[in-house]
Amino acid sequence: MKEIYAKVMLYSYRHLPKIADQIDELVEKKALSSISDCSPAMAQYRKIVDLTYQKQIVLSLLLNVKTVLGKFSEAEREYFEYKYFRGVSSAKNYSFDPSSRNYFRVQNRLIKKFAKFAEKIGYGDERVEKELLSVEFFREMLKRAEEKENADRKHAEVLLAFNREKRAKTA
Repeated sequence: MKEIYAKVMLYSYRHLPKIADQIDELVEKKALSSISDCSPAMAQYRKIVDLTYQKQIVLSLLLNVKTVLGKFSEAEREYFEYKYFRGVSSAKNYSFDPSSRNYFRVQNRLIKKFAKFAEKIGYGDERVEKELLSVEFFREMLKRAEEKENADRKHAEVLLAFNREKRAKTA
């Protein structure tokens, strides 16, 4: 599984119950509006079935991410909480220094491990692209995650170039 897909799963995890509730509201509104809606009944039915399928995808992902996270130690889950679920307990003191170089190494190792576990339970690239990316929310999360990674990559390149110039001037 691509690491970016694993990141999308983790970034969206805390929002999944709200998304499922919003889908329920949309189904209810669609069903109630069908009384005054003059579009063919089959089109209305397809929209409701599509929304129900999206809810199934969301709830399945919620359970599966919870299962995968359960395979990590408490200390490892702290890293996920800090990076992907911030806001859940913002006042918490973590057992690591998020500004240390080791923090970033551990985060990279953990996302790879998460991706492997997710793939073992059936969330390979093909399933993610077919199921998750059929839902607009996940497409938007993917776009944001890719933009963040590109920005981080550019920032790192600028810092490396600056450090090289600084060393060249002092040499």
